[in-house]
Amino acid sequence: MMKWEDVRKAFPDQWILLEAIEAYTNEKNERILVDIVPLEKFSDSPKAMKAYQKLHHENAGRELYVIHTNRKSPGIIEKKWVGVRR
Repeated sequence: MMKWEDVRKAFPDQWILLEAIEAYTNEKNERILVDIVPLEKFSDSPKAMKAYQKLHHENAGRELYVIHTNRKSPGIIEKKWVGVRR
């Protein structure tokens, strides 16, 4: 398991498909990734997203993300879905 700072150092200027092993949401609805595991690295986002979609389809219960390592923090904001009510 790694921290985001470690992933940035290990995979500079790459798109990373990662899994959050331990994470929580703070009061600003930002997802804080405590422990993560990089699963695969990519030089472009379309390939990374294709790998994400395949893995997510196989096991939707895993907390997966595709993030570029040029970000100082993952910057994942949780949005509440508002459905149509009758």
